[in-house]
Amino acid sequence: MTHHVPGRRAEVLRAIRETGPVGVAELAGRLGLHPNSVRFHLDQLVADGLVERAPGHARGPGRPAAEYRVPPVTARGRDRRYEVLAEILLTGGTGDPETAGTAWGRRLTARPETPAQVVRLLDELGFEPEQAADPQRIRLRHCPFLELASRHRDAVCSVHLGMLNGALADGPLRARRLLPFADPDACVVELEAADG
Repeated sequence: MTHHVPGRRAEVLRAIRETGPVGVAELAGRLGLHPNSVRFHLDQLVADGLVERAPGHARGPGRPAAEYRVPPVTARGRDRRYEVLAEILLTGGTGDPETAGTAWGRRLTARPETPAQVVRLLDELGFEPEQAADPQRIRLRHCPFLELASRHRDAVCSVHLGMLNGALADGPLRARRLLPFADPDACVVELEAADG
């Protein structure tokens, strides 16, 4: 499920993405917020699984202050869809993963025509998508085939790209490319006009 992140909390999340691991005091100073306000938003982001808390680096005696970071791309909640991947590859009729993905994607009933509809479809398929600032870019925070993608990235990402283009077939958009691990915490799909 896609998380809606309210305004101030979204600013905190964006700052963590931009700086990498960061402590409460640094975030508070950067955003011009009281540290308690930052802690409140961080607690919510951690509870939603959007941010991880880890021990920081020791800068003197005593226990180091906690640092917060956006977790790397993961398959949250151990949600795996290997049966779907097997079906795609076994019913695709070719040895080419992208062609097999396209054939499977064409069988989906959803026919997204806008970036927001593409986000909804990707959410239903388990990718935990997030619209980037550029509406033609969609961040994928979850990979249902993560273990295989880490060992067979080209094949798994080709299936994903083909599947999306199959679902978009005959519509106004197409997926231009899928950038694996383009961000530290997400893969990125780039959309473009189908006639472009």
